Amino acid sequence: MELIEAIPWARNALALARRPEAERIAAAVDAHRVVGLLGEADVGKTETIRQVLLSDPDRIATIHLDLDGAASDEHLGFQLAKEIARVELGVTDLSLLSGRALLPTRVERARIELAELLGVEGLDEALRRWPSGHFPFLRGLRCLEALARRRPTILWLDHLESPALTPRHPVRVDQLLWGIREIVQREPNLRVLLSGREGMRRQVLGPKAAFHQQGMWLSIDNPPAGAWRETAEQMAVSAAVTEHLAEMTGGHPVTMLLALLQLRYEPTLRTAYDTLRDLAARDDGLAGRAIQHARSLHRLGGQVMNQIAVGERPYAASQRGRSSTQEIRKVLERLRLAGLLRPGERWEIVNPLVAIRLRGSVHLMAEPDLPDESA
Repeated sequence: MELIEAIPWARNALALARRPEAERIAAAVDAHRVVGLLGEADVGKTETIRQVLLSDPDRIATIHLDLDGAASDEHLGFQLAKEIARVELGVTDLSLLSGRALLPTRVERARIELAELLGVEGLDEALRRWPSGHFPFLRGLRCLEALARRRPTILWLDHLESPALTPRHPVRVDQLLWGIREIVQREPNLRVLLSGREGMRRQVLGPKAAFHQQGMWLSIDNPPAGAWRETAEQMAVSAAVTEHLAEMTGGHPVTMLLALLQLRYEPTLRTAYDTLRDLAARDDGLAGRAIQHARSLHRLGGQVMNQIAVGERPYAASQRGRSSTQEIRKVLERLRLAGLLRPGERWEIVNPLVAIRLRGSVHLMAEPDLPDESA
């Protein structure tokens, strides 16, 4: 099997193993009008939700807005208009309509109905390839409310953390969530699913946040050992080596899937140690790009990443130098929100392959850091 075919196959094997998590989210969506899912970076939030919402697309209209690519409020309005058009017309008919060609009667009739829902400007926006910059998100929300009056609708707002990663980003997540909450309270046919990184919990659920004490909020982490054993069985990989890999990587999904594929198609690899060493050696730019990203977030970002990779404690006086504990805390929070670090018994790098490249060895030998250390 070619690699390009093997990767989707491996992801599907993991999706089958994560069915209990997907079913838990599906039950929450059925029972509550507002559901949130928070987790650290790379744990598989988007893929697990996609497994839930897209398993039966005809049952309920699903509007997917991804803040990861939203450049402005008007860009979000553009995304929302296109999603509403996709739900109403289907992908094929929307493509026909966007092509401005001679249309079948069925598509022409659907275009008229869509114009009634979105308005002339909204329809024009939905058929554009790029945002016009003149269709604000608030107008799109009114169209979404009109859609919900026609049929049960779910609004899935993904990657809540993305605007916070860019200084002075024009998309204000707090204002966005307040606008969504207002419509949810007015329209009983509309349900909302919010997903993002754990570092956004205070901004989304804090005392002054839009969804404080609202809805059902769930957490998700890397797949547990049982899920990886099931995945390994489907991929015909040794269960013992898989358990060792899960222990060494913390169950990081991308690294684990790559490692399992390596074990399946590279017969010379026998142990978890050899597999991880081989994977780390194949990508010479991975760690460098991660350090560049960390330095762009804070002047101490690269230093902190290297310290954590070798097991040193960024809060300790000998490691932080003249920087205050408050400044180190700010660095850690930024790197966490950006998906580079995660807390636990010690701060750790999210991607195990990056950590291996930075410290130059597979195993971590230094003693762990304590998240609440103050001296």
